[in-house]
Amino acid sequence: MKRQPETNGRITALYCRLSRDDGSDAESNSIGTQKLILGKYATEHGFTNIQYYVDDGFSGANFDRPGFKRMIADAEAGLIGTVICKDMSRFGRDYLNVGLYTEIRFPEMGIRFIAVSDGVDSEDDSGNDFTPFRNIINEWYCRDVSKKIKASMRARAQAGKHLTGFAPYGYIKSAEDKNVWLIDEEAAAIVREVFQRYIGGQSASEIAQDFNRRGLLPPREYSETKHNRPAYGKYLNIDQPPVVWRLNAILTIIDRYEYCGHTVSCKSVSVSYKSKKHSRIPRENCLITRDTQPPIIDEETWQTAHRIRESGRRKPTRMIDKGPLNGFLFCPDCHNKLHFHACDRLKNTNGTFECFYHATYKLCTRHYIHRNVVEEAVLADLQRVSQQVREHEDEFLRMIQQKTNSAGKENLRKLKKEQTAGEKRLEDIDRIINRLYEDKVAGDLSAERFTRMLATYEDEQATLRARLEEVRTLIATEHETTEGAEHFIRLIKQFSEITELTDEIVATLIQKVEVHEPVKVDGKKQQEITVHYNFIGNIVA
Repeated sequence: MKRQPETNGRITALYCRLSRDDGSDAESNSIGTQKLILGKYATEHGFTNIQYYVDDGFSGANFDRPGFKRMIADAEAGLIGTVICKDMSRFGRDYLNVGLYTEIRFPEMGIRFIAVSDGVDSEDDSGNDFTPFRNIINEWYCRDVSKKIKASMRARAQAGKHLTGFAPYGYIKSAEDKNVWLIDEEAAAIVREVFQRYIGGQSASEIAQDFNRRGLLPPREYSETKHNRPAYGKYLNIDQPPVVWRLNAILTIIDRYEYCGHTVSCKSVSVSYKSKKHSRIPRENCLITRDTQPPIIDEETWQTAHRIRESGRRKPTRMIDKGPLNGFLFCPDCHNKLHFHACDRLKNTNGTFECFYHATYKLCTRHYIHRNVVEEAVLADLQRVSQQVREHEDEFLRMIQQKTNSAGKENLRKLKKEQTAGEKRLEDIDRIINRLYEDKVAGDLSAERFTRMLATYEDEQATLRARLEEVRTLIATEHETTEGAEHFIRLIKQFSEITELTDEIVATLIQKVEVHEPVKVDGKKQQEITVHYNFIGNIVA
């Protein structure tokens, strides 16, 4: 005769959970199936005051689930006497937290725990010996699913698929194929205007203020109004802030590499498969798939805007004009930026620069220079280089290649050939090592000979891998060298005649300017100024 459970009027909690990651098990573990199994078990074993707690679509890797949290709240209030679930995996897949509840918290609260399919019952220790191992296996499953999902997402990204739920401002998803982004011309015109004005010298704040004066809808509200995009992340209350363009909206547009026609994926990574918290990945380490949608702006425009943004330069106020070179001047000794000082009291100068490390810590020399002096020197060098490009383009291109000791495209071809051969040899070595293990296991190879041969192939493998890393670096350098000069020529040709320094010219053409410490030559003070151009470096006169 079955013993009737002693519930003392407390709730019998029947807990059901289904995750989107359950895959082929989803049908057998459906919420409806779980309810049938648990309801039948409770009835047959005399449990009363039944109440279901359900989490549909929630992972077992963490316990931040609404149904589970409601059940625990009732348990802590003393309302629950028994918790029953279909199996341990339905309760959770984090073995530490599962053990915390089933081994510590539930016993402390006087709650009986039952996992029907696994034969677990806290009142019968005979079936609980394997439970900790089962919990570990359940967590391994969750970890494996997480790895497979990440691999699948990365494969989709490498194939040029978009992983985001919505197209960014300026694009709209195609009605025929949701993975295709089409240009939304109305919003794309605003995106182009943002880049044009930012490169032209306006700050992000000034652009946002002007858009607000014109009554333009900011990106999220535009998508909601024009494309019926759901208002995710908004709090519906009567104290909503006004719909306006903000500084961050402009900076987000400037930062989006997608506007060049490329897809940027894997921008963040979860700190753990058990946690929802994500950490950002630097853009250079993200997965970039090129030419996946029509570009709104060209590559040069995006790069120019980013050089302005990364220089740390801000739009000068009316009181202090720091000039277009502010943020591009560096000390060649300590590699810190030069700090600007307004010097209106001095004649024939509109400010000075000196080494930040000297000005702040007195740990470097001054590298002191007047703003008008450095601007005149840089302008003269720019005009010299511009003239070389206009009048002797082929000679200029050859000079850049000679300066970097590059053999051009022929050298690049040889490096790629070496890379292909090296990668093929690595694959061959992997197969050879696998056969060595097979021969050793089969007894066809002695242990001594196996060890000697394995060491030889592993040494070759390590040497090959190190060389391949060098080759890949050289290939990247060659690409920058052979393509960089042509890229720079295209950029400088945008400016028909350079008569003055502007924000746009500096950001487009110049990487940095090094201001050396003055020295005396034959009793006269001389100061070297070295201009490093984007993609090609310094061009010696």
